Amino acid sequence: MSDATFFLDAVTAHVGTALERCRDRWGPATGLLADGYNLKSREPGHWEAAIVSDLSCQQNLIRSLDGLHQLTGADLWSDVADEWIGNALPKLTDAASNLWYWGGHTAWDLETDKILAGNHELKCVFPFYDFLYRVDAAATTKFIDAFWHAHIWDWSNLLFNRHGEYEQWNQDERFSGTFAGTGALPLIDNTALSFINTGSDLIYAGTEALRLNDDRVAYDWALHLLSCYEAIRHPETGLAGYQFNHRDPCRVRQSFVGQMGQQDDVNETTVITNNVIGTRYGRVAVCFLNQAMRLGDQARPLLEFVCKDLVALARHSWQGDEGIFQPLLNDGTLLTPAHTQDVGYCQPVKLRPVRANGLLLLSYARAYRVTGNDDFFQMAHAIAQAMGWGDVSSGPVDFQSLNSVSTPTEDTRAHGGQNDACALEALLDLYVASEDEVYMSSAISLGRRLVETHVVDGLFTSSGSSDNEQTGIDSAVPVALLRLAGTLSDSNEITPTLYPNITQFDPKVVVARRE
Repeated sequence: MSDATFFLDAVTAHVGTALERCRDRWGPATGLLADGYNLKSREPGHWEAAIVSDLSCQQNLIRSLDGLHQLTGADLWSDVADEWIGNALPKLTDAASNLWYWGGHTAWDLETDKILAGNHELKCVFPFYDFLYRVDAAATTKFIDAFWHAHIWDWSNLLFNRHGEYEQWNQDERFSGTFAGTGALPLIDNTALSFINTGSDLIYAGTEALRLNDDRVAYDWALHLLSCYEAIRHPETGLAGYQFNHRDPCRVRQSFVGQMGQQDDVNETTVITNNVIGTRYGRVAVCFLNQAMRLGDQARPLLEFVCKDLVALARHSWQGDEGIFQPLLNDGTLLTPAHTQDVGYCQPVKLRPVRANGLLLLSYARAYRVTGNDDFFQMAHAIAQAMGWGDVSSGPVDFQSLNSVSTPTEDTRAHGGQNDACALEALLDLYVASEDEVYMSSAISLGRRLVETHVVDGLFTSSGSSDNEQTGIDSAVPVALLRLAGTLSDSNEITPTLYPNITQFDPKVVVARRE
């Protein structure tokens, strides 16, 4: 059996298992899928009495189905995906707003065929708009418009909130505001939350509107929002934080001890915690690099944004002798847990260092692939070395002999062996950029290791192992393996692109709205 066939077979088994175990059969026929199941009982996962189906937590599965169709030519996979999503989009569309019932705080209960109603939230979800648009272009176009209009509070400065409401809005006035620029930053607002995890999803949606529908108005607004995160960049270090507004009194300064707790320049826009490193410099960076590859010169602002970020992080945060990225302020001041206390918004756990991992390896490897900048190449190699891979350019890495492939991010919401999938993607990027077969040999070894260690009863588990009884069906590993199979078959360009997304339903808003 060839390597490509081996990986295709593993992904085929995964999607077949996910569809068999999670296709709705527990209440009125919905055509939807449960998010996961119990590996021992094979019963669907529950929250309270609800069987949760959250389409935002199933985007990697859609990418896997589409990738199998593209690589094998088998209509079965496209037919299954078309039917599933063709049923899902009308059912999950809110008639008043055109938003979909999905995301961090809203889902569907397959047991009762009713909404688990919270609010609308996407945070580094990066939906597979390619496929969603293919199935229903009108609904997807309307959703992107609604997404922006549900979350933006002030079009003059693009202050927004990560939470949006399912409510009527005047669709004749789409993107009709006037952006006046960021003005003095940070903006002070005690209710808005301009987090880049939601901001990146808004920007990504705007770039997809351009790519899929030639919507230059949506893209212009995406660039306006990008400029808000650019505007908080420190003029000397190039570092930037998570958001462009903060609250008064400042939640971050409440955490800091000593003089730092009194400094005006210590706030939510200037502190770069381990979560900020993983999000802005990891997930968001890869997403924007993906869009730069797909849109070319039109996406140059996104590429320049990411390059500035990665250069600054390597220069000021990376501690090569320890193999870690150290949290810091945007002026370059390194931070440790000793700087804060267990109160406020920046408690000591957020200042633990970030160990070299697959997500950040992919940031630098993809940046090298897109730009050819040797500094990114050197950083990718340094990160791989710190992960225990040795010198990846001197010979193939034998992943069968390594204790672990990657290291976890601080953010435990990144399910599905995401770091391992990103590590595999990074090797493939280095191979594409250099055409050096040593990277391909390492990628094949890593791919085989992932199949051996991540598959339980035919499924790539959300934990990457059999340690947990509950598993989701949205592993990122199959998407990376399809790219590996495609590269081995000279069909790399037709496989769906991996976006290091976060897939999570958090019912706290559903609970709060019952009270």
